[in-house]
Amino acid sequence: MKVELVGFSSQTRNGIQLQVGQVARIDFTLQVGNVAETVNVTGGAPVLDTETTSVGTVIENRRIVELPLNGRNYLQLASLIPGVTTIGPASSQGQQRMGGARNSFALNVAGQRVHFNHYSLDGMENTDPNFNTYLFLPSIDALQEFKVESGVFGAEYGRAISQINVSTKAGTNQYHGVAFEFLRNSYFDARNFFARVNPPFRRNQFGGTFAGPVIVPRLFNGKDKLFFMFNYEGLRERRALTQTNTLPDARYRSGNFGFLNKAIRDPLNPGQVFPNAIIPESRIIPTSRKVLNDFFPLPNQTGTGALGIAGNYLNDEGRRTTGDQYTLRADLTAVKNQTYFFRFSETKEPQYIPSAITNQGNDVQILGQQGVIGHTMVIGANKVNEFKFGMNYFNSRNIQQRAFKRNVVSELGLQGVSQDPLFWGIPVFQISGFASVGECNDCPFVNWNTTFQFTDNFSWTRGKHSIKVGGEYRRVRYNQIGAVVPRGRFSWNGQYSGEPMADMLLGVMSATEGQVGAPIANFRNTYVAGYIQDTWKMTPKLTMNWGLRWEYESPYYDKHDAIVNVDFRWDNSIEPTFVRAGTGDINQGNPAFPAPPTWRLVRDGRFGRGAGKPDRNDFGPRLGIAYQLNSKTVVRAGGGVYYVRDIGNAVFDIVRNIPFTIRQAETANTITPNLTWNRLFTQVGAPSFLLINQYGERTSYVTQWQASVQRELTRNMSLELTYMGSAGIKLRRLASYNLPQPRPGNPNDNRAFPKFNGAFQNMYAAAHSNYNSLQARLQHKFAHGITLLGSYAYSKSIDNGSGVRTTDGDPLTPMDPDRSLWRDRGLSAFDFRHRLTTSFLYELPFGKGRMFDISNPAANAIFGGWQLGGILTFQSGFPFSPFCGPGNIQNGAGGWCAPDTIAGSKGNNGPKTVAQYFDTAAYVDRLGQNAAAITDFRFGTAGRNTLIGPGIASLDASINKAFKWMDGRQQIDLRGEFFNLPNHPVFAQPGSTLRTATYGVITGTRLDSRQIQVALRYTF
Repeated sequence: MKVELVGFSSQTRNGIQLQVGQVARIDFTLQVGNVAETVNVTGGAPVLDTETTSVGTVIENRRIVELPLNGRNYLQLASLIPGVTTIGPASSQGQQRMGGARNSFALNVAGQRVHFNHYSLDGMENTDPNFNTYLFLPSIDALQEFKVESGVFGAEYGRAISQINVSTKAGTNQYHGVAFEFLRNSYFDARNFFARVNPPFRRNQFGGTFAGPVIVPRLFNGKDKLFFMFNYEGLRERRALTQTNTLPDARYRSGNFGFLNKAIRDPLNPGQVFPNAIIPESRIIPTSRKVLNDFFPLPNQTGTGALGIAGNYLNDEGRRTTGDQYTLRADLTAVKNQTYFFRFSETKEPQYIPSAITNQGNDVQILGQQGVIGHTMVIGANKVNEFKFGMNYFNSRNIQQRAFKRNVVSELGLQGVSQDPLFWGIPVFQISGFASVGECNDCPFVNWNTTFQFTDNFSWTRGKHSIKVGGEYRRVRYNQIGAVVPRGRFSWNGQYSGEPMADMLLGVMSATEGQVGAPIANFRNTYVAGYIQDTWKMTPKLTMNWGLRWEYESPYYDKHDAIVNVDFRWDNSIEPTFVRAGTGDINQGNPAFPAPPTWRLVRDGRFGRGAGKPDRNDFGPRLGIAYQLNSKTVVRAGGGVYYVRDIGNAVFDIVRNIPFTIRQAETANTITPNLTWNRLFTQVGAPSFLLINQYGERTSYVTQWQASVQRELTRNMSLELTYMGSAGIKLRRLASYNLPQPRPGNPNDNRAFPKFNGAFQNMYAAAHSNYNSLQARLQHKFAHGITLLGSYAYSKSIDNGSGVRTTDGDPLTPMDPDRSLWRDRGLSAFDFRHRLTTSFLYELPFGKGRMFDISNPAANAIFGGWQLGGILTFQSGFPFSPFCGPGNIQNGAGGWCAPDTIAGSKGNNGPKTVAQYFDTAAYVDRLGQNAAAITDFRFGTAGRNTLIGPGIASLDASINKAFKWMDGRQQIDLRGEFFNLPNHPVFAQPGSTLRTATYGVITGTRLDSRQIQVALRYTF
């Protein structure tokens, strides 16, 4: 950068590095003299941020490429940022409905939901509308850097509270290239803590990057004009997963339950028990026997726990993953004051995902494509305009493996569930206390989504003001066909006999679910936004940032008006009315499942064509100040309002209603068995599971505030301390309507509207959250052979709902939604109290050009060029809830069932062992009552997420040896990477359901045991 003025010597500043999303202040001091005289100054980007109040961290290229990354997913490095974790609970519903690595990756930033992240790549949309996951994950060798904005950021960004901005590399005037191969083999890995043997594992990641000027001999020389970058990466992985589960052994299957030392009641003869707790062979239903023989494998390892069955089944079936991706980028600088760039990226990711039981997994097919064109124009000395157009296409197919191959539903003679060949496969069987068996209950799900986006940003520096204004237009085509429990899901909780497995053998179910018809969405919506942002240099030391963003996202509408919402009132003052989108004929298009005659179905336009009411009041102000106390210290404070867009998958629910499909979910009569293999549902042709997107809800938003102080410790190192807080308001979550309150008798008779024979699942905006944290960040930019990034967070996140599609272990619907959400207020599912993480790269000071110079080529080849790297993590555990044991404990409400807490006891005061992690005696289903004969039907006293799971301690390390020649222009790196180097078991959550074999028992790990990866990398 060069600055000159008549009458003064000009000054040139070299080596300035601007990182993605950075606003840097570069001071120049001109001396009186001849303008022909030039003073050259060398210096990189300052370590202090004196111009903005944003709290964000840039992960630069060297860290991305050289730190140990398991799977080469650069987003793992987001965990280096204060208040961020990437190993929190994932969304199992997202995994079932979308599949692939996207939904198994959980990124929680500053106490926010896993679905509140917004991903952009080269400034363009990189977020899929289905589950707000990343769309395209570039190879790390194609990246320049990325930044996670975790605090108060400018009005330029919207749609979410956390921004992950990524930039790809551009070509230069010199040809540069990379070729690499990363290898993993189970031969070098440690055995999982719960595995009998080390299951086979093979992974190859390979590819390369080539970049430089575009030159066509004798025709075109692109130096200083036109550059390109091409990257390819392939993945071939065959990995046997270690999944430990609990299945009924031969004793349970025989019908002889004498080993349990409890009475087995006879459901068909009230008041009587089976002699000696033995069910006669003649009473065991043939369908039950066939299900057990065909789909329930016998245990294959020794179990633990009081009955010796916890974790008695190990599935080490292989997960087959293949990936091929490429990126092509071109940059044109030949036009005066203008630059252009183009990028196209594509990824293909076929995968087989094993389930808990061998040979019951599902197949995933992913195709993602993204293209972007950008134009930047410099207008005069103080104006810049940047325009971009981008397009994304994402096709995701998650399908059970027996689709079109085996109709198990027909083999079992089941009625009331789908017979469509697309849905063929094994139903889901849930016996309380044991692992679920069957192909995924949310398969198949197929998406084909397209996003078009235009953005324009205009920057103008005028006096003390740096003003930026801009806007965005986005058009989404969100298409999905999905099926939930199309083959049926059948449950046994022991409410009749006193033992779930006995109920199963007798063929009397506690709950049934199923679907007929194929829900299909052809959703469309539009997003528009505009903003203004001003950085006002009020004094040499004081800078104020203010901005305002307005954004509007139209509610999704369906191209064929297949949306059917429900008009209802929480106070039951009106009978629920089904409202088809638009106006005119209710049965336009000849839907297959007309409403029963006594049900109200209208198409009178009361809800328009959309899935919700338009909200055009989304104004998000942001305000902050930065004050430079001295040359080495700056304090910052600010706050803002950020609107968050939740997942599109929840909106999909309202194309799953009559007259297009029938979804049934029925709870059995608790007195007399009424759901059996021969009668799965008591009503035919009428849904008993109905879905609502509550009309009229406002857009969810988060207010966030912070104060920080940053101190320059050395020229290359800084320390930053930050207080950050936030409050989430009008957050979406699911709740149930038309629920029976806990009381004796048949639950259906206790509903406000018994005619529906079930509950309405409603997405509404009643949840809220609070987050407070103290964060620290120590950062040393690469200098003197070392770079360091360390962070610490002491935080607490509280909410009454951690997502719409909840994370694993968190209740899907609240305990008592008809009254309030106070019973569900507790720690967020992703809350952690402490987190300390440190990453480093250290060049050993031996070798040519280093502190201890080695001039001898042979000695340098041996002792020079070594580098160590590592990521060290310590974190508190995540919370979880205790749940009632099997049986009809609550008899109503439909939400999760909490046990009672024994007065004076603390569940977290347990022995912290694998066999018993928490104090299991701290909870009982209902105080003062026999679990088999509870008569006091009510809500329990235990709170949501009151137990804390195992903490996390992990060290990933790397060692790298570089061989250079041709004056360093070519280099070969030999690298070894060690994940979980100490081989310390990082345990998963223990079982938390009372009176089951896994209650209090840990049966799995959150992270793998030690794994070793070797790599060869060539650069020129």
